[in-house]
Amino acid sequence: MLRHVNVIVIVILIVILSTKKAESQVAQSLPDCPNKCGNITIPYPFGIRKDCCLSEAYLVNCTTLRVMNTNFKLLNISLDDGLMHGLLPVAYQCYNSDGSVRRSQPIIRLSRFKISSTLNLLTTVGCGTKANLMDLDDKYEIACRSNTSCMSLANGSCSGQGCMQVPILFTPTEFRIQSQRVTRRVGNWSFNNCTYGFLVKIGEYTFQETDLDNMKNRFSPVALEWTVGNTSCEEAKKNKTSYLCTENSVCMDSHSVFNQIHGTYSCRCAKGYEGNPYLPDGCQDINECEGPQNECSHGCVNTIGSYTCPSEAAKSPGDSLYIGQYTLFFQMTLPSEGPH
Repeated sequence: MLRHVNVIVIVILIVILSTKKAESQVAQSLPDCPNKCGNITIPYPFGIRKDCCLSEAYLVNCTTLRVMNTNFKLLNISLDDGLMHGLLPVAYQCYNSDGSVRRSQPIIRLSRFKISSTLNLLTTVGCGTKANLMDLDDKYEIACRSNTSCMSLANGSCSGQGCMQVPILFTPTEFRIQSQRVTRRVGNWSFNNCTYGFLVKIGEYTFQETDLDNMKNRFSPVALEWTVGNTSCEEAKKNKTSYLCTENSVCMDSHSVFNQIHGTYSCRCAKGYEGNPYLPDGCQDINECEGPQNECSHGCVNTIGSYTCPSEAAKSPGDSLYIGQYTLFFQMTLPSEGPH
């Protein structure tokens, strides 16, 4: 005679499911190409040799920290947002008591890159001053004028008293910055006999009263947008040979007031990937299970381009199985003990 015995076996497992990232860093440059200018990373399509960049327009001179055919000093290049940062000179005009004027009105050349219209401000400093940003053909102009009074100067304030900032409405790749007085009293005071004009990234300049006579030969940080190609994403994708966005990346259009018809584009690694979208196999899967990117509380499973959180709710006996900490039930029938 057989005796039925219900046996419940409870198995407690702590499952750790994760995929280790590759030990080596994701490549930023072409094979056998250096990717550093001092502490500055130079990712492809930029390069510090002609055989290491997409074209000469992306060639970086490590000695001067200048990109070919530009005159801003390079600070960094980012693949994640298509931005690079650089330094531009401050324009000034100083009026002497003898009637002479000392001035600097720098011409800025950016090649195929452009000042970001959303991340920078045209700024003027002085009492009764005006700053102009003009394209070299004098077709476009942005003017920024400060209040003629400096009776209420306050450090940290740039709202019209000694300092004024306005958004940039157009973004030419070649332009000049001018500064000038709007009242002849400038030059006849015992202070503030100079006017200043410059572009600066939002949040990177804080007005100080001492700046009124102390900004000559200074530079300001700006954010620039960089792109590739001379066409839209839609058109670029039609030519697989010249299309620059590689596997696991997305294409993003970029239009400016000076190039509304053809435009340019840039590449970004798709969500769940990181690396260089301009290099073959440059966008590699992010292991979200290794960092704070996931919201799992009972184990994490990395997948290509994403991740999953195993179910955290226990199921009924006989059907209970979930990844993480889980319980496994099963039933057995044993022979009854009897006389041999």
